[in-house]
Amino acid sequence: MNGTENCPRLMRFGMFEIDLQRHELRKYGMRLRLEEQLFQILEMLLLNAGQIVTRRRLQEKLWPATHVRFDHSLNTAINKLRDLLGDSAQSPRFVETVPKTGYRFIAPVQIPQAAASEPEKKMMAVLPFENLSGNAEHDYFADGLTEEMIAHLGQLQPKRLGVIARTSANQYKATQKSIREIAAELKVDFVMEGSVRRAGRQVRITAQLIDARDQAHLWAASYDRDVRDVLGVQADVARQIGTALAIELLPNKFAKEPVFDPDAHESYLRGRFYFGQRSEDGLQKAIASFEAALSIEPRCARSLSGIADSCSLLCWFGAMAPSEAGPRAAKAAEQALEIDSSLSEPHASLALVKFWYEWDWQAAEREFKRAIELNPSYASAHQWFASFLNVMGRIEEAQAEHRRARELDPHSLMMSLGAADPYFYGRQYDRVIDHLKATLEQEPRFFPALFNLGRAYVQKGMHDEAISAFEKAVKISGNRSGNTALAHAYALAGRKEEARSILKELQANKNGRGRYIASPMIARIYVALGEIDEAFEWFKKGVEERSYWNVFLKMDPVYDPIRDDPRFHELLEDVGFRATRKPGRNPVPPVNPTTSSLRFAATS
Repeated sequence: MNGTENCPRLMRFGMFEIDLQRHELRKYGMRLRLEEQLFQILEMLLLNAGQIVTRRRLQEKLWPATHVRFDHSLNTAINKLRDLLGDSAQSPRFVETVPKTGYRFIAPVQIPQAAASEPEKKMMAVLPFENLSGNAEHDYFADGLTEEMIAHLGQLQPKRLGVIARTSANQYKATQKSIREIAAELKVDFVMEGSVRRAGRQVRITAQLIDARDQAHLWAASYDRDVRDVLGVQADVARQIGTALAIELLPNKFAKEPVFDPDAHESYLRGRFYFGQRSEDGLQKAIASFEAALSIEPRCARSLSGIADSCSLLCWFGAMAPSEAGPRAAKAAEQALEIDSSLSEPHASLALVKFWYEWDWQAAEREFKRAIELNPSYASAHQWFASFLNVMGRIEEAQAEHRRARELDPHSLMMSLGAADPYFYGRQYDRVIDHLKATLEQEPRFFPALFNLGRAYVQKGMHDEAISAFEKAVKISGNRSGNTALAHAYALAGRKEEARSILKELQANKNGRGRYIASPMIARIYVALGEIDEAFEWFKKGVEERSYWNVFLKMDPVYDPIRDDPRFHELLEDVGFRATRKPGRNPVPPVNPTTSSLRFAATS
C-alpha cells in the first residue's frame, strides 16, 4: 500500500484501530491521546506496511525545513510511538528499525471493507433537552423527551442516519463544551439541542439542528403545545430534521403518532427516566410509572416494552425469580407487539425473553435482528444481541455488534464492559484484564467491571487478585448475591472454610425465600470445592427454575473442568444446546476473536 491515494478510513492492527479521517487511535475501543506528529508517523508506516519508510521521507513529510536536530527529534518521536503501542526496538511487534535507513511496520494490518453499494451513513447526537421550568422535579420530562426524540430519529431513516444513544449524550448535560468539541468526541456530523419550558398543561419546546463541520444552524423551530400533543411535536421535529439533512425523500405518509392522555404520557416519561438509572430501585419505580401510564392508556406499546425490560433486568439483580420475571416480561412484550409491531423496542424485549428465559435460540436471533432492522441506532439491541452471539460461540459476529453498540453509545460504561466479553469467551484473559482496567480508570467504582475482572483473574489462576476484585465489587454494590463469585474464588484459592461459610449463608437465604439466588451460581462453588455430584444437583435445580445463568453453559470457561462429564452434556441438551464435541476431548480451545471460525451449534 503506497501513498495516500484511495486512503482507507479505518485500519486495524493487534488491539489497535486507527481512524485516518478523524485522526484517532483506539486501543480495545478506548481512545488514546496521540500527538499530531506521532499520528502522521504512524499513518505513513501503516500506509506502507511491510515496506521501508526512509528517514529521508519522514524528514520531507514532517520536518521539511532545515532542522539541525532532526535525528534526535525523529528518534524521540519513534520512541514515544513505541511506548504508546507497548512496543520495543529490541523485540518489535509493530515498528521495526532498519539500521541507517528507516523504519518498517511489520504487524498484519486489516482494512475493514465497507459495502460499495451502501451510501455514507451520517451520525447525529441529540443533546439532553434543557429544563427551563425552574423546577428540578420536571427534569424527568426533559430527559424523557430527549430519549423519545432519539428513538424517533433512530427509526426515521435508519440506513442513512444513525443516532448516538442517550447514555452517551447525557454526559453533556449542562456542559460548557462547544458543539465542535462534543461532535468530535462523539464522532457525529450533526448535533441537535433544545429546551423545554413547562407551565401547567402548556409546554414550549425549542430545538435546533447544527452542522458540526462549520457550526451552521440548519434548522430551528419552537412549539407551544398542550402536553397532550408532545408526541405530535416529536414526530414533526423528526420529519423536519429529515428534510433539513436531505438524506432521502421521506415516505409520503409519515406515521401519525397516537395522541395519548397527557397524564399517561407523563407517567411514561417518568418510567423512561427511572429505567435509565439501571438500578434496582430505579427499575422498580420504572415499572410503577409504566403501569400508571397503562392504567390510563392501555395501548401504550412502549410502556409495555419498558415493563418487559425492567422485569428481565430485575431478575439479574436478584429482585425477581425467573418464574416471575420471565412470564411477566413475555406477556408485556407480546402485548406491545400486538399494539405496534413497527417499533424496535418490543422486538428487542421479546428477544431477551426468548434468549434468557425460554432458551429459544432461533426466535431470539430473529427478534434481535428485527429490532435492529427497525432501528439500527438502538444501542441496547446491539449490546444484547452481542451477548447472545457470545454465548452461541459466534465470537466474530459478537465483536461486530459490540463495536456498533460502542459507536452508538461511546461513553456508556456498560457498552465498554460488554466489549471485553468476546475476549473472555475466547480465553484471551490478558486482553480482558487490560480492557477492564481501562474501563475502571474511567470509573473506579463501576462494580460490574470489577466482577468481570475477577472472573478473568480466576481463569488465570490469580486467585488473590480475583478475591480482591470480588470483595471490592460486593462492598461497592451492596448486593450480597455477588458473594457466589467470591466463594468460588475462595474455594479455588484453598480458603475452603470461607467458601463454605458463604455457601451456607446463600443456601439459607435461598431456602428462606429471600432474594432470588441463581442455582447455577451455587453449583459453581461446588465445582470449585471439587464436589461435583452436589454441583450437578444444583445445576438441575437451575434448569427447573429456568435460571437466566444457564445461557452461559456452552461458552463460559468456568465450566471447563466438568465439560467431559456426561452429565454436563445432558445439561447442555436440557437447556437447548447441542455439543459439537464428544466427552473425553479437551475443553474448549483458546480463540482469537479476530480470526477464529469456532462455532457451536444450538437447537431450540
